[in-house]
Amino acid sequence: MPEFYSPAVIEHCRHPRNAGRLPSGDPDVAGGEAGAAAEGDLVRIQIRVGPDHVVREAAFKAFGCPATIAAASLATERVLGQPLACAVEFAARDLAQALSLSPDRAHSAELARGALAAAVEAFRRKRGLDS
Repeated sequence: MPEFYSPAVIEHCRHPRNAGRLPSGDPDVAGGEAGAAAEGDLVRIQIRVGPDHVVREAAFKAFGCPATIAAASLATERVLGQPLACAVEFAARDLAQALSLSPDRAHSAELARGALAAAVEAFRRKRGLDS
């Protein structure tokens, strides 16, 4: 892995948290994505929300550079245990700062946050909850 990636990015790439997928047919699971594989980066995030509207599980698949994989991994860590209403209170810049992403890699954090926000919105729509 190139030297210009921070230790946090390298750690999340070598040991990604919550990589994989949740069963899409589960009524408590919803997913969202951001980016486009044809353009080089795509993040898909799924969340499982409990009856108390707290995120109980999260999973991701990311295609792209190490920064994109690390940002998706970190986003799933951040959302676990959060009430749905607070699940995306952090900004993409918070992910970028936590991973020490350079400005030219900041889009990776935006994709991860965007995919997470889309998953939260998909769950809200699925359950008929107000945004």
